Amino acid sequence: MQMTNRREWKGLPIDLSHRHIAVYLLALVLLMAPTGCASSDQGTQGTSTGMSERLAGAPTWLTEGCRSHWKTAQARRAVVCGVGSAGPNRNRVAARDTAITRARSTIARSIEVTIESLVRVEDSNSGDGDIHEFVHQLTSRSLPSCQLESVWRSETGEVHALVSLQVAKVERSVRETRVLSPDERADLAKRTVEALAALDSKPDDHSEVPRSENGGGL
Repeated sequence: MQMTNRREWKGLPIDLSHRHIAVYLLALVLLMAPTGCASSDQGTQGTSTGMSERLAGAPTWLTEGCRSHWKTAQARRAVVCGVGSAGPNRNRVAARDTAITRARSTIARSIEVTIESLVRVEDSNSGDGDIHEFVHQLTSRSLPSCQLESVWRSETGEVHALVSLQVAKVERSVRETRVLSPDERADLAKRTVEALAALDSKPDDHSEVPRSENGGGL
């Protein structure tokens, strides 16, 4: 009896020879391809639309970098700034406070990284723990002088806060530390001001329709 490669699936004859199997597989791939591409395009479009909605009407300090909030180069160089965000929350006060706290943390990291890099270059013999503790103390003295500049809430409920700290406040903290000699304090204070003033913000998007709630000191 001759063996046959024909089978039935749901009452339809199927040829299981190698040539026909290849044809079936090719047809299956072609049928699936449009569906896969459509899903990928929809996913990308959905992500882009979501970001556009969250930043619709956002102030420039959120879309172009926090220093864009200040109009002159001199004013921008005189501050260290940070932006903090919080997701939608029924408790608007809690969301606002969270955004402000995160903005302050951003400023603290900027100061610590900047000063620590300067101290390491100057005194490579000090241990990591000593340097970190010294820089942390300087930063802690400066942070109470932070100012809340603006708060913006998106249409989707996210809250964003802009916080600033005058570079002069950080300079004063460095000059008042008792860990270093007077000459060392003066030198570190000068280099700290130069380094912080040189910090720049990176643009992420471009939008110029600010809607914000101005605030006072923290």
